[in-house]
Amino acid sequence: MFRQQIRRFSKASFLAGAAVASAYVTYEVAFPKTQLLNENEKYVNKFPSFKTTVENMPSREEMLKKLGPEIKKEDKDRVFSAEDVPEKSFDLVIIGGGASGAGSAVDASLRGLNVLVVEKEDFAAGTSSKSTKMAHGGVRYLEKAIFQLSKAQLDLVIEALAERASMLENAPHLATILPIAIPIYKWWQLPYMYSGCLMYDLFAGRQALRYSYIQSRAATLATQPQLDSEGLKASLVYHDGSFNDARFNTALALTAIKQGATVLNYTEVEQLLKNSENKVKGVRVRDRETGKEYLVKAEAVLNCTGPYSDRLLDMDHDPKGVSPAKALDTPRMVVPSGGVHIVLPEYYCSKDVGLLDASTSDGRVMFFLPWQGRVLAGTTDVALKSVPEHPVASEDEIEEILKELQHYVTFEVKRDDVLSAWCGVRPLVKDPRKAPKNGATQELVRNHLVHTSDTGLVTLSGGKWTTYREMSQDAVDEILKVHPELKDPTKNVNHVEIKPCQTQHHKLVGAEGFDTSLAARLAQAYKVPSDLAAHLASNYGDRAPVILEIYKKDRANRLPVALAAADELAQLPTYEEFEFPFTVAELKYSVHNEYARHPLDFLARRSRLAFLDARAAQKAVSGVIKVMGDELNWDDEKRSQLAKETTQYIEHMGLTANKTSFLEKEV
Repeated sequence: MFRQQIRRFSKASFLAGAAVASAYVTYEVAFPKTQLLNENEKYVNKFPSFKTTVENMPSREEMLKKLGPEIKKEDKDRVFSAEDVPEKSFDLVIIGGGASGAGSAVDASLRGLNVLVVEKEDFAAGTSSKSTKMAHGGVRYLEKAIFQLSKAQLDLVIEALAERASMLENAPHLATILPIAIPIYKWWQLPYMYSGCLMYDLFAGRQALRYSYIQSRAATLATQPQLDSEGLKASLVYHDGSFNDARFNTALALTAIKQGATVLNYTEVEQLLKNSENKVKGVRVRDRETGKEYLVKAEAVLNCTGPYSDRLLDMDHDPKGVSPAKALDTPRMVVPSGGVHIVLPEYYCSKDVGLLDASTSDGRVMFFLPWQGRVLAGTTDVALKSVPEHPVASEDEIEEILKELQHYVTFEVKRDDVLSAWCGVRPLVKDPRKAPKNGATQELVRNHLVHTSDTGLVTLSGGKWTTYREMSQDAVDEILKVHPELKDPTKNVNHVEIKPCQTQHHKLVGAEGFDTSLAARLAQAYKVPSDLAAHLASNYGDRAPVILEIYKKDRANRLPVALAAADELAQLPTYEEFEFPFTVAELKYSVHNEYARHPLDFLARRSRLAFLDARAAQKAVSGVIKVMGDELNWDDEKRSQLAKETTQYIEHMGLTANKTSFLEKEV
């Protein structure tokens, strides 16, 4: 009896204690103690002061002076060799300024190598600015890995998930987490899709962004009101990364320069310089702005020209390192694939959650993603017989994307709603002995390849944006393996011990002083609209205050770029011309601090206006040319020529119906 009373008392005490503890925890969570300031205390700023000036970055002219000897006019028809250049200027020359080229420059310069990057157009002018803007592991690759029992596909997913985490860590102002919903129209799809997404989260391990979850039909329509509700059962939401590809590329180039690399846009390789042993030991380059040519001697050369890799390999096959009159009949490393994306108004998708069409008519996946205040839709996947210099979106491919979108949207999808469209060429790599089935590029793994020629030329090709860092690491590792003398401090240009790879946790330019409160702090400190502050914070990171210092210095700097060339008595601007937060201040910053040399550098790659709305970009051409012309001292002839080139280029970004992926007349 006594024992029973003890048990009852103990049980009651336990339950009472549990209730008290539960109530205490609930109270603490619901009503946390807040640190209130006493009336005599002052707020202490937790953040460092804004950086209002840029580090002392070299000008383009200063970097050109670091090249080797200038070729005299009377010698321009000569074919040179490495022996014609007495002194080595660099340890490594990287050809190509896209994601892999700029990424390799960051890796190599952080290790201690003296690096030169030459890009014949602008940073990210090619494939690197025309991606799906996703830092992702590849849901489709995981599905193939499971059904095809493919370790190669699975390795690609695991590798990309790890690299996704690095992108989000190293450039948080440019890369963010994006929820993506998969609409479910048949109940059997739910367990199938959900198990796949859980595996996707599982393979990410501790680097999982957020865990996948199921949304009810009502919750799905609340977040995606544009969805066709007929037959909709539910949706599945998983998480991936979203980023601004061209601006990320620019950040890589600037980071490499900050680490001592020489990085030049609009500088084209005319010849590979070979020594008497047929080893590539430098390049002959031409500055496309002045026409001046230089001989650059280096220990190693890295080919990062993406879909154009085989063109440089053809040059490498020539004993004198010159470009052949036509492509050689040798096995090709790259299988080019064209991918078209379009941009639509913001009402085609939720502003916070993307959509994934997991079952298109041809078995691919299609994304509809919020991006920079618009909706990005794509992509197609079409094998190309050759690589166009300036690929464009064909009308058939645009219509294909719109047709797929109509399956999900409750209102009529219209061609007139397409704000911009473009085509990027993916450099898919393959074993030359194996051809993809029926020419289908979906069969190819989006992996990368590091190849070393007999001449010592190293080529990095393939891969995707998400894995740029690991690709770059593999390429620089190969460079040091093929050229071990670079590890000797007495033989490399900087005379330093070469470090192992440093890039996994290295912050890019703009990321060091960035945090999620930056936009709000900028809006408060500079008294600017919130959308302008948010735009600058999310594209320039801790360098945004530098632009706002330019902005407040002169009223003219506060103008939208579309109005920069307007006369005082011009017709009053419409609301649409103020819709985008791209100002003269941002343009001037891009010219003087980000090496913008052509109107398209700003319109397409620094500001992304041409990718967001081609018509708005057309309206801004004259204003951009006026400001850039004044800053860079262009004469009237150059202004007129650039206006024509820029207008033609933008015209083919969805404004004109293109029959094929090739321009009939290259811009």
